[in-house]
Amino acid sequence: MDLKQLLTDLIAIDSTSSLSNEPIVKYIEAYFKDSNVTCHRLPAHEEGKFNLLLINGEPSEDGLTLCGHMDTVPAPGSWTSDPWVLTQRDGKWFARGSCDMKGFIAIAVQAIERAEVQNGCLAVLLVCDEELGSFGAKHVLENGLPIPIPKQVIIGEPTSLQVVRLHKGHLSMRVSIEGVSAHTGSPHLGKNALVEGGKIICALAALSKKYETLQTECSEHFSEVAKFPVLTTSTMKSGSAINVVPESCDIGVGLRLLPDQNKEEVVAQIKEVISEACQLPWKLEELGNNPTMLTPENSTVNKWLCKRIGQTQSVGVSYGTDGGYLSQGGYECVLYGAGDIAVAHKPDEYVPIGEMETCVATIDSAVQHFCGASE
Repeated sequence: MDLKQLLTDLIAIDSTSSLSNEPIVKYIEAYFKDSNVTCHRLPAHEEGKFNLLLINGEPSEDGLTLCGHMDTVPAPGSWTSDPWVLTQRDGKWFARGSCDMKGFIAIAVQAIERAEVQNGCLAVLLVCDEELGSFGAKHVLENGLPIPIPKQVIIGEPTSLQVVRLHKGHLSMRVSIEGVSAHTGSPHLGKNALVEGGKIICALAALSKKYETLQTECSEHFSEVAKFPVLTTSTMKSGSAINVVPESCDIGVGLRLLPDQNKEEVVAQIKEVISEACQLPWKLEELGNNPTMLTPENSTVNKWLCKRIGQTQSVGVSYGTDGGYLSQGGYECVLYGAGDIAVAHKPDEYVPIGEMETCVATIDSAVQHFCGASE
């Protein structure tokens, strides 16, 4: 099967994160029936969700691991063509997931299919629910894998064929304020949680502005608009009726830390700012934490891949990936893939065909180098 047909088949399987990913897992398992590739279907964080581990060669920590996520975001909005049908025009393949990141999954599947491994093993780790918070990768970190796989990992996120060794994390939090309900005809009998919430929002906005001047050693590897940590107040929920003093207020806050920042120190600073602004009881809860990734510049996979494509500078990105959790498990991860993250999650998502072809050649070379396999 050629690359376009394989990608066409993968695109046609709706693996939106809200659905079970068993159909796409079954397809890949069937693809490798009667082959020398071993498939391990692994339970994940909830019923109907699976990770899939493919192995060519004897399980080992030597060799190379290719990693990607099987889920996609939904496909709302106005599309020029059917988002679930791979469509070619202007030298690009259009479809939901073509860029993020079924294009790389197709590349990885074909790479392990044709590899003749002579050193260590070639593994392909396909995980679920990256788009919801890298839950599949988190499950791998917390529960391990049934067999060893290589510690050198290429994650095929769309990086426009740049090697990325560091990215920000995303910490989501909720501030909950406790007031006292009352009739607005007698507001002195109540304590307005919404008003105190407004004070907190203003205080966090001032702190966010202050963060725009903060830079760390990692900042130099990020673009000008991403050199600093980003603190965002995103949601607010309060009040039941206009004639009732709000007794509670919940504020949703997101924090994108630089890879070399200390999460506990920054959260402590946020708590201090909230405490100074709010006169009512409050609490700060952590809802989710997609960790940062900071792979050493001298890691084997980073050095080899940068040399292979002629990249001399380290590159950082502001979005989170499965590399955050996997790196906490001792894997040395870099991102490298075809397509631009700027077109992911949008209508008319696409991946340039020329970049796909270049990515195929690079991955084949990586397999040859790390696994001693024939290109």
